[in-house]
Order: sequence, then C-alpha cells, then structure tokens
Amino acid sequence: MIWSDHETDRDLLGYRHLVDVIFNLTESPHLLPATIGVFGDWGSGKSSLLKMVSSKLSQNKDNLVLTFNGWLFEGYDDAKAALMETILDEISRRAKLTVKAKRLILSLLGRVKWLRVLGTGLKIGAGFVAAGPAGLAAVSGMEIKELVEKAAEAAEVLDDQKVEDYFKKEDQAKSLRRGIREFRKEFGELLKETKIKTLVVIIDDLDRCLPDTIIETLEAIKLFLFVENSAFILGADERLIKYAVRRRFPELPGEKVEVGRDYLEKLIQYPIRIPSLGRSEMETYIALLFLDSSKVEADKIEAVHAWCNSAETIQSDRAFGYTSAKQILKEIPPELEEHLILSEQLAPLLATGLNGNPRQCKRFLNTLILRLQMAESRGIKLSRRILAKLMLLEYFRPETFRLLAQMQAMQLGLPNELSMIESKIFSEDKAATGLEAGKAGTKSDDGAGDTLLTKKVLAPTLPANVQTWIEDSFVGGWLLLEPRLAKIDLRPYFYFSRDILGAIGGAAKRLSPRAQDVLIKLINDSEAIKGNALKDAKNLDSSEAASIFEELAERIRKDDDLSKKSSPLNLMVSWVGVRPELINEFLILLQQLPEAVLPFSILPKVKKLTKDTPSQATATTLMERWSKSSVNPQLQKAAIVALR
Repeated sequence: MIWSDHETDRDLLGYRHLVDVIFNLTESPHLLPATIGVFGDWGSGKSSLLKMVSSKLSQNKDNLVLTFNGWLFEGYDDAKAALMETILDEISRRAKLTVKAKRLILSLLGRVKWLRVLGTGLKIGAGFVAAGPAGLAAVSGMEIKELVEKAAEAAEVLDDQKVEDYFKKEDQAKSLRRGIREFRKEFGELLKETKIKTLVVIIDDLDRCLPDTIIETLEAIKLFLFVENSAFILGADERLIKYAVRRRFPELPGEKVEVGRDYLEKLIQYPIRIPSLGRSEMETYIALLFLDSSKVEADKIEAVHAWCNSAETIQSDRAFGYTSAKQILKEIPPELEEHLILSEQLAPLLATGLNGNPRQCKRFLNTLILRLQMAESRGIKLSRRILAKLMLLEYFRPETFRLLAQMQAMQLGLPNELSMIESKIFSEDKAATGLEAGKAGTKSDDGAGDTLLTKKVLAPTLPANVQTWIEDSFVGGWLLLEPRLAKIDLRPYFYFSRDILGAIGGAAKRLSPRAQDVLIKLINDSEAIKGNALKDAKNLDSSEAASIFEELAERIRKDDDLSKKSSPLNLMVSWVGVRPELINEFLILLQQLPEAVLPFSILPKVKKLTKDTPSQATATTLMERWSKSSVNPQLQKAAIVALR
C-alpha cells in the first residue's frame, strides 16, 4: 500500500465543515462576487480541500467550476493573460453557446492579447495604473497628496524627451484603464448570456510560484474578473503571498507598513485557515489511511468515517484507533490490527515533530512501506514497529541516527552502547526518573511531543557519545518507545536505509517550499539574508529544522577548510543557536569529525552554546578530548584555555 501524494476528494482529515462553509459562501448570491482564501502550510491538505469543494459545487450543473494551477503557467509570459484565457476556454467548451456568447468570447480573447501587448512595460504597475483594489492595497499608507507633490518635484527636472515619453506612457495608462473597464463589462455580459449561475474559479498552488506570477494572478482577479456572480477561491500559504507582495513593492514609503497583510486583507474577503492536526487527529488520519487500504468491507469503512465525523467524537477529541475499531468493526484483520497499534505509536511524535502536517506524515508512511516492500522482495521480514521507531530517529535526530548506524555496523547489528543505555533506562533507576517503560514523560524544549523523557543526566558510566543521547529529551523519550532494540539485529533495518545514510543532500528532498526558502537564504553570501533565515527558523517544524541540520552537516563533511568565515560550520553554529533542541546533535557531529580539520575557533562557540544547559557536561568531555589532541596543536591549546 502506497498513498498518492496528490490531492484527493476522500475526506480523511475531517474537513467536511470547511467544505460546507465554502460551499455556502459561493451559493449565496447576495455575497457575490467574493474572494475566499484557503490558507495553510505546505502539505496541510489545501489541494484536497479544494478538490472536495469543487466536487460539491459541480453537482449544480448551473455552476461553472474550474481549477487553475498557477504553477503550471510559471513560464508563461503573462500570468494574468493565462488565467483569463483559461477561463474563457472553459466557458467556450460549454454546449449550446449562442451567437452572442461566441462573439463575446472572441472579443474577450482579442482583448486579452491586446492587453498583453499594451501591458509590456506596465507589468509591474498594472494595479497602480488601473487604480484598482490591488493597486490601492499596494499603496496602503501613502497619501495621494504626497504622490502629487513628488510628481510635481520630478517634473521640474525632466527634459523635453522625458516629458514626451511620460505622456506616451500616460496615453498607454489611459488605454489600459479603458481596456480593463471594457473587459469587465463584456465578461459580465458573457456570464449572463451563457446562463452561468455562478462562476467559481479555484486557484491552487499559487504559493509555489515566483512573486511576479503571484501578483499578476491576484491582479487579474481584482482588475479584470471580479464581476457579478463570480467567486474566486485561492489556496495558498499566506506567508508566502505576503512575501511575494513585499518583494514586488520593496520601496514603498512609510514606517512599519505591513504591505503584504494589507494587500491580502483588501483582496480576500473570507479567509479560512486550515489548522494543524493534533495528536488525536493525527492518529485518526494515520489509522484511516491504513483502513481505507485494507480489505475491510466498504460499508464498515463508511461506518468508521461516520463515527469519526460525529459531533460526539469531535467534541470529546477521541482518536480512531484499536479500541474504537474493535467497537465499530467487531473483528479486525490481523494486518490492520498491527497498523492500528503502529498508529498509536507514531501519532504523538509525528503530530508535534511534523507540526501536524498530513503530507509529511504520508511521506513518512510511504517511505516506511517502501522499505518493507524492498525487504520483502529480498526475502527479509522486517518489523513495522522497529522500522518505524528507527525512522523517527532518522527524521528528527539525523546525527544520532547516523551514529547508531555506525555502531551497529561495527558490532554485527547489536551495539553494546544501546544495550547499556536501555538497561540503564529500564532498570531500577526508572523510579528515580518518575517514568515507567513505554509511558510518557514531559515535553521537550522544542515541543517534540509528550512522549519525551524528562531531562535527567544519568550516572556518568556511559560512553560520552551515548551520554549525549540522555541529555536530549527527544532521544530519551524515543528510547522508551516500544519495542526495545538492544537485542534486535539492526543490520537489515539499516541496510534498507542506505539511500539516506549515503545520500548527499538527501535531507533537502523532504523540505517544504518554506523550509527550502530558509535553507537558500541561510547559505546566501549576504549576512542580512542569512539573518532573515535565522529569524524564519522559528516557523519550521522539528522535522524541517532537523533536515536543514542534516544538509549543513553534509556540507561540513565535504568542506576541506572549516576555518574560513563562510564555512558551513559557522552556519551550523548559528543554526543550532536558534534551534537549541539540536545542540546535542551538533556535539555528536563534532565527535565524529576528524580533529585535524576542526578550527580552534569552534571552542568558544561550543562553550557558549552549551553554557548552563544539560549538554554542558558532554561539551566539557569533548573539550577534554581535544585538549589531548596530537594532530591539531591549535585546537589542543584552545581547549586547554577553555577548560580553565
């Protein structure tokens, strides 16, 4: 069973109430024309929600519902023209068009071509030229009087040629304004002539587009298409839309003017925001994915969906899991039973670590299933629960995962360190920690779930590289998850993780567009842009932050000069400074790097990062090792000084 990464009209996320709200808005004539914003993070289920909306609206044959994917027209010369032509093409496909309707379509297509030509050179400022809502939004905070005064000042220094050029542009502007008015008039007439009750245009994947494409698409809606009996539904990450607006209009005057926010507020009349999945919702989602792929009868599956969507279930925040499945289904197939137990195991960490993101969750499960299938094709039987547990470490603590892989490879799949630490955790000392095996502790500093171990440094009898694990609350909680791994030959599990362990830049493939943007900024030469990336780091979930860490770690391993200012090592220091839950991962990385390549300047940075933290003892142990280095005299001297 592998799940498609594409949108679906099957509601596994409990979005029915959102679908109904959007449907009611578009079906209320007194509210039209309307613009509806469906806002959510990448992978939050926006496209699936929009598909469900489209399916429900299309049941009324008097409606014309079409979907425009802005990303597919990224390379198009004019996004406004692409959107308008797409709408006109869809209308032209309707059966039994009258002669007048055909004439209007031809006229409008001609106007689109004319506007595209006329708009050359005015592309940036179509909103301003037209004085439409988009333009007004962009000049938020600017007084008309100020604009007039600035224009008068500029006129005094213009030569004759510049004045002539100005009036040529002014003529173009007038023609453009007139063209917009005529387009809107004819477009409204076309909708009446074709007897379209409501034109609903769903615009998806807008946040994947470049800033110019985003703004042009939004301008097309307000300037050309916003007419009676029309509704526009935009699915996007509103933060990326705001970013596009700021990029498009970077030099607007005024202090603390939130251009992006003002733009959206004027454009979007009805914002609908998709919440992240909580623990119970994530467990239900995972369980429903497995249920829908099982051999359970269709009527029983529908009974489960009805139970999940009932008011009682929602109000009580109950998850669909093994207990509820037993009540509804009476008999659970063995494979589904295993999957339901797995759902309970994964949900707490995936809900918080992936910030309740359905797409990230689905990709995690797909990777899990693919590895199981690869093993099966080689005649190897892997435990789903063991593999899932190891993958949690891979996703959220990549350096610890890499270190465990090295340990088991050198010890025939049974690392002694793992046995030592599990014995310690599950021994009589568990009473001192206030925990029982397999039960929850407290939340970590990074909010990585309520199954995490309360921070406690155990007796310093463990090796330094393993002691680091205990100091990380996430790893501590991960160790408590069943099943225990000490007596399991881990070689086959890591064998089918070679694609991750051996891939350079493999972590970046898991990043959302937002996280990719942060990574691109982080490795930029500009200090200001790097600073913005570090500010944006707080918006990333734990998995994204860990993936950026992994990408930087790969760059560190490949770099032949870590002493230079632009070294990825310095970037890593900055990164763990804003994501402190990864400090232990950083120490593990430093333990694995050859001492000869380490610059002495890393000493004060490590000391500062770990001061008054649970990681301080591990950092001290590491510096003691460096103080005895025989291959890096500068590092040795710096370590001796740091330890005083």
